[in-house]
Amino acid sequence: MNVARRTRMRWLACALGVAIVLVGVPPGARAQKSTEQYIPIGSSPGLSKKYTSIGTIENLNARDGLFTISEAGIRRSIRITAKTRIWLDRSKLKLPSLDGGTGDLQPGRRIEVKYENPVLRQVADWIKVEVPSP
Repeated sequence: MNVARRTRMRWLACALGVAIVLVGVPPGARAQKSTEQYIPIGSSPGLSKKYTSIGTIENLNARDGLFTISEAGIRRSIRITAKTRIWLDRSKLKLPSLDGGTGDLQPGRRIEVKYENPVLRQVADWIKVEVPSP
């Protein structure tokens, strides 16, 4: 192989390495983010129960954008922002999930919450609300 070709190959390898580092998120994670809405509560690979909470809504203060979830006897207040996505999980009814809203966050409903910051667990990134059987 001549010197020019080796130099070009090294440059391409370096550029590819830099691109991978800058992107930082594996393609599978991006794909999961776009399909997360369709994954039932508690079934998100790599997320459920590690970076999420699954529990029951205790109360909701829509005016302040806060709600309380009870998970295994622990109560936690969580903030909803304009960026928080809310989905209706209808998997138990054998129906596809739908987009939801704050009106779907009703006391007694089972939910899964993924946090913007999994350490602080204060602000919801997304919320899946289980739709009760009719």
